[in-house]
Amino acid sequence: MLTTRRLLRVRLFFEGALVGIFTGIVVAALRFLLDEADIYRPIIFAHVDSLGKILLAAGIMILLATFLAWAIKFDKQVAGSGVPQIKGILQGRAQMVKPFRLLAVKFFATVLGIGAGLSLGRAGISVQFGAAIGNFFSKVIYADSKQHEAVEGNFLLTAGAGAGLAAIFNAPLAGVIFCIEELRKRYSQEILIAAVTAAVVASFIVKIVFGVRPVFETITATPLSMPTVMTTPNFEMATALSAMPLKFAALFISLGMLCGVAGAFFSKALIFSLDTYDRLKIFGVKRFAIPLLLAIPLGLKIPEVLGCGNVLVDEILVSHVALSLLIILLAGKILFTLICFGTNAPGGLFLPVLVIGALIGNIFARLGNSLHIFTADWTTLFIIFGMVAFFSAVVKAPVTGSILILELTGQFSHLVGLIVVSGAAFFIADLCGGEPIFSALLNRSQNKS
Repeated sequence: MLTTRRLLRVRLFFEGALVGIFTGIVVAALRFLLDEADIYRPIIFAHVDSLGKILLAAGIMILLATFLAWAIKFDKQVAGSGVPQIKGILQGRAQMVKPFRLLAVKFFATVLGIGAGLSLGRAGISVQFGAAIGNFFSKVIYADSKQHEAVEGNFLLTAGAGAGLAAIFNAPLAGVIFCIEELRKRYSQEILIAAVTAAVVASFIVKIVFGVRPVFETITATPLSMPTVMTTPNFEMATALSAMPLKFAALFISLGMLCGVAGAFFSKALIFSLDTYDRLKIFGVKRFAIPLLLAIPLGLKIPEVLGCGNVLVDEILVSHVALSLLIILLAGKILFTLICFGTNAPGGLFLPVLVIGALIGNIFARLGNSLHIFTADWTTLFIIFGMVAFFSAVVKAPVTGSILILELTGQFSHLVGLIVVSGAAFFIADLCGGEPIFSALLNRSQNKS
């Protein structure tokens, strides 16, 4: 005979699978539309070649700004990344009143905003969508039991959040780790059962639609084993950082430290950007019109900084971009992300953070190559390590970052190196006073209210 706790686990398994199915469907639709936007956005901007077309584009952007202002006024939880809101709900500091309405409105607002060029991510949005689906099913399944809804509802909300991250990146393990490391910050078998089931099912649904194609398509196609080091014989990362020549271990740790400093200041700049819009009393349509109108000249001159940025990572992995252009792209991506995020428009941070880390890693590698410290064959590894280091410094979730990059690259021999680099970034960011960005955003919103 099954005990009460075993019955709970059985229910959570099937409920997690249900949440995973619907999360996978919604996230697959979101990813498809934003992927299409990445294809057609540069084509559209290429045809904006006259004053009349520029004015037409400006008019369309103002209409989009009007819609975004209405969407956030209609439901305040439409604003921002979505991850701080989920953390607030799990901590009992907020609640999700109408999850289906939130999902529907934020879905269209996200597609239109990021599709038009806002430098925001889709992973945080996917996390919130999964959480909304989990919350919706908990309300339906446990409509007659408030006690079960409060307890198991939080399990399903957490599982849905992890499924959202798993689905958008095709990374089920990272989705589960994110639930424990960032959202719940504690472990239980019930959370694990629901989260694992939801994450695996959601990833499976997305793989049916996209196949095994990852968000960063070029990463898995690029050889990531350790290249030849000048006159030093080949060696594998499987021997870990301890088996490297000390010079190269120091270089990777130096990259982590650099990303730690940059990540701490970037986190503070994000909060400063939000405060600046409020301090200048820029609200409503004007708030969203600023980055959307700015996207027009950027789309004409440096379209690579628009949107989530995953296409930019693919480009720098396969092409030899001039160092001066890399610096321009890094500055442009950082500044435009700050301008976009400061509006509190629907959109997350995961992808922009990974893209900025990739650019830092690429610049670091190019400088090392120009100084003849190592060959150009090392560039890909520095890009990958830059991504995980900057993510760890900003989000302050080094384990999630390391597992995420492992699943994206499929190179599990890099585990030790990724953990060391992300740990160095985490430590330095902490010394610089960098807070976990999602906790800082939650505290800011709670203080304002």
